[in-house]
Amino acid sequence: MILLQASSISSLGQLVAAIVMFVVVVALCYFTTHFIGQYQKKKLSTGNFAIVDSFRIANNKFIAIVKAGTDSYYIIGVGKDEITLIDKIDKDQISFKSYPAGKEQVDFGRFREMFKKYAGRGGKDDSES
Repeated sequence: MILLQASSISSLGQLVAAIVMFVVVVALCYFTTHFIGQYQKKKLSTGNFAIVDSFRIANNKFIAIVKAGTDSYYIIGVGKDEITLIDKIDKDQISFKSYPAGKEQVDFGRFREMFKKYAGRGGKDDSES
């Protein structure tokens, strides 16, 4: 009987250790991804080139408006193996997307709210119940 209790305590200890290791790995993944994202964002924002907008035409083909330098905008066609200059355009010909002041393009707070709402219920909506 004592041997059975020792075995169950050992199993419980292994389960707790596995859960702790899982949480540590998930935390490391989160912070690594966050660090890499911040690094790439900083690296992309300091260059002389920026993609203003893009539109996918086919699986491996799209058209993009590229800002080069301070005030030069180009329309380019990008394919699987080639990049083609289509035209140079003026800044006043472009309609820029505007976001409210202090608001990012991606609203992760809204996603977090939706995730909390649906996480415990298997994705069912309140109106379906």
